[in-house]
Amino acid sequence: MNLRKTIFFKLVFVYSLIIAISLTFSFFTIYSFFEAYLDSQVKKDLIETAKWADSVYKKEGLKELIEQIKREAEVIDERELFYKIYDKNGNIILSTNTAVHTKDIALKLEDAGILKKGNFVIKKIDYFYVIFYKLSDKYTFVVGESILDNNKMLNKLQEIFYISGIIAFLLSFFASVFTTFIFVKKLRKISDTAKAISSTSSLDKRIPVKYISDEVDELAILLNQSFDKIETLIKSIKETSENIAHDLKTPIARIRSSAELLLLEEKLDKKCADTVVYIIEETDRLNSMIVDLLTISKLESGAYILKKEKINLSSILQNLYELFKNYAKSKGINLQADIQENIFIEGDTKYISRAVSNLIDNAIKFNKPNGKVIISLKEEDEKIILSITDTGIGIPEDKIDKIFDKFYQVDESRSISGSGLGLSLVKVVLEKHNAKLDIFSKEGEGTNIVITFPKITNL
Repeated sequence: MNLRKTIFFKLVFVYSLIIAISLTFSFFTIYSFFEAYLDSQVKKDLIETAKWADSVYKKEGLKELIEQIKREAEVIDERELFYKIYDKNGNIILSTNTAVHTKDIALKLEDAGILKKGNFVIKKIDYFYVIFYKLSDKYTFVVGESILDNNKMLNKLQEIFYISGIIAFLLSFFASVFTTFIFVKKLRKISDTAKAISSTSSLDKRIPVKYISDEVDELAILLNQSFDKIETLIKSIKETSENIAHDLKTPIARIRSSAELLLLEEKLDKKCADTVVYIIEETDRLNSMIVDLLTISKLESGAYILKKEKINLSSILQNLYELFKNYAKSKGINLQADIQENIFIEGDTKYISRAVSNLIDNAIKFNKPNGKVIISLKEEDEKIILSITDTGIGIPEDKIDKIFDKFYQVDESRSISGSGLGLSLVKVVLEKHNAKLDIFSKEGEGTNIVITFPKITNL
């Protein structure tokens, strides 16, 4: 079975996809929130610093503000924070870090020109957030705070998420595999039991259920209860059918016996004698139908188990060819054989012979005058292929699927008729041998029946 088509693969794939999408979404959501939070904190610090500078400027003037900024700059890392003051012409009055962004900030000072007194604008320049604060018409206060530490924290967060995400995904993946395995295992038990009942007709098989834990177990119990009812019903039908069949055998035997005794009477005229002969033939036909019906019933219900062994199919077909050769010749049919030697299968000689005999007999009976029947047997790769081809009247396309139904006849008006059970017996016998049966037919041209047996290697 293709793994991608199994429920196990589909469920694990869906679970894994949902887990991956959920983890990715969670990561980006938390990462974005944390990034926005850190940015907001930096901007908040810058605004508070700008307001502090504005307060000092208003109360103590520019000179005192410059002095306090210089004292503040002595205890901070210039890579993390810098201060600048510009006059209205863009000249730098104060700079605590001439090596960091001096040129870039001077070029962007024009952005602060549109600011009114007491207003500010915050911009991101390289790895700094910079606030331009309008102290007065003459001076602009600028503070830049590095976001390198923030980036380091975000990178660390990203690394933690990668590691924890992989661990969470793997744990969730294996949990989904385990859960799905348990679920599919229960479904497999149901499927295997159904297949076993279908292939062996053993209605006594049941789905194993240890305890009720979920809906699948409840389904298994309901199916077991259904199997119980079906088994009881089938046994009742089988017993009734067999009883009827056995009860019919006795009166049929008496009718035939009486007809034979009547036929021995010398006083019967020809018309009466012919009628008695017809009665005997019909009782034989009816008895044969009963035997076939009982055989099919036993095979389908599993009451009779085929005695399978390693058998020489080539030898069986060769014997059947010799058996039917003269019969076919008497009907004006050319029976041919193309049988590869020493081909073995696992099967029951009696029932395989009976099934193939029915097919050969039909190919001869429903053939055209001077027609031909070819029996072919060959080995291909891992298969054994038996084909029976005739040049007969063929089967209408819309009736090919029905010919294996019990008592079905393609055309009841034909002069040649049967019990309608021969092909039903063929079908059930081949099913019990795990053989595949294909029919290719065209009305008026002939029929080709192909039977494919599994090859055996060591029996």
